[in-house]
Amino acid sequence: MSSIMPWIFLITLIVLGLIAAAQKIGELIPASKGLTDTLKQSEGWIGLVGIFLALYWLIFVVLRYIGIMLQHALLSWIISVLGVLVMLGLGLVFAKPQLQEWTKSNEAITGFLNKAWGFLEPKREVLGMVALILALVFLGKTI
Repeated sequence: MSSIMPWIFLITLIVLGLIAAAQKIGELIPASKGLTDTLKQSEGWIGLVGIFLALYWLIFVVLRYIGIMLQHALLSWIISVLGVLVMLGLGLVFAKPQLQEWTKSNEAITGFLNKAWGFLEPKREVLGMVALILALVFLGKTI
């Protein structure tokens, strides 16, 4: 695994968390409003990148090294799994317009995505805060 991939994972988790929790972050840190407004303009594409990276991380890190990590680095594995799940959930929420357009002809996929969006959308801000906390923990683990 490349040494750059954990940093890409970390940055993506931070960006997704900032977009999702923009209102709460804006209340805590008023100077962040410009950054979150800029990120919100591209949230659909950022969501697609989040989905892709979450699936990549799930397949090539979490599942590939599951045996080693469960024996020697259980906490790291748990943090990675939680990060992947949060990243995938936020990616699905943000990429909703693109995914709706791409899957409009397939009822099975559209139904599944509608259920997922119905479940995830109310938890958007909480998932954003969890993403930021996981990013801090992941950063501490990486350094």
